[in-house]
Amino acid sequence: MTRRITFLTNKNFDKNKIIQKIEEYLGNILDDNDQKITKNILQDFKNDDFSLIDSHEIQFLNLHDYDSWVPYLIFRHKFIHFPKEQKLNPNYPLYLLVEPVSACNLRCTMCMQVDESFSKNQKFMGMMDIKLFKKVIDEAAAGGIKAITFASRGEPTLHPNIGEMLEYCSGKFLELKMNTNATKLSEKLSHQILKSELTDIVFSIDSYTKENYEKIRVGGNFEQVLENIKNFLKIKNEQYPNSKLSTRVSGVKVDKNMDPNKFKKFWEQYVDNVGLVELVNWDTYNNTTAMAGHGPCNYLWERMYVWFDGTCNPCDTDYKSELVLGSLKEKTIQEIWNGEEYKKLRELHTNKKRSSFYPCDRCPEW
Repeated sequence: MTRRITFLTNKNFDKNKIIQKIEEYLGNILDDNDQKITKNILQDFKNDDFSLIDSHEIQFLNLHDYDSWVPYLIFRHKFIHFPKEQKLNPNYPLYLLVEPVSACNLRCTMCMQVDESFSKNQKFMGMMDIKLFKKVIDEAAAGGIKAITFASRGEPTLHPNIGEMLEYCSGKFLELKMNTNATKLSEKLSHQILKSELTDIVFSIDSYTKENYEKIRVGGNFEQVLENIKNFLKIKNEQYPNSKLSTRVSGVKVDKNMDPNKFKKFWEQYVDNVGLVELVNWDTYNNTTAMAGHGPCNYLWERMYVWFDGTCNPCDTDYKSELVLGSLKEKTIQEIWNGEEYKKLRELHTNKKRSSFYPCDRCPEW
């Protein structure tokens, strides 16, 4: 009930108008899967049943026009259900994570960047060429990919052309997200972000005290990061009052004694949402095989990672690309998504033979 009240209160909700929009959209859909999903969405709206709409989706709907609701809800349905059912979106992944930079200016204790066999190996370090970036984005948009995240192994705001990259993505995707440690969140970058069509920005911060923050995020300055976020909020509120950007602080509970409620209370005065997740072992390569998950990895039916040099990988848990699937310098997104390497990996996971692949044989996910 709370979910429905929040949904209807935060939007000037015109039930008849949205039903009309859904019916119009349905009449133009050729794909059988999309037709079925849209019919279910239509029925839910007719019945005032929003029980399957989660808080993430409510936030998007509250911020965006009716015209984007149906394609967004179709995308979210696939994103949530297809991986669980090992159902493959044809031709393209549902979600693409693009790495502008593989390096980072911090050395967080729970991050792959502390592994010097990665962070001091020139093979793994670099920035994405802007021409390659545009090729990736053009293919993704043409293929109907709905969600892009600027993230993965490094800090995206270290790229000197990050503003141009954000601008180039504008108008091409339903969800455009960036994860950042906020250390480089200057006034200039804040304006570039707010002028773009970025829908979500996630500030990765793991504490609400200077002592703990700087112990975890080695090389970071708590006062500076806090000031950057305050300034970003001020610019957003004063100069971009109609911005559809959602802000979030996301942390990892590295300090077991940290109070999650205090963490939430401290950061919610500066951002729209606050999240804290439990610490997991990032050092996949040195796990024992006894730690391996038992089910198929959902990522294989959901997403693909693109490193700075065009290398494609199924996950960033395998941050040194033992499972490399191909390169976008040589192939297209579609060729890699439907390629033999991906196909073989999915089949072995489905047939409970994930132990045939390293480091899947020791990864605790799924």
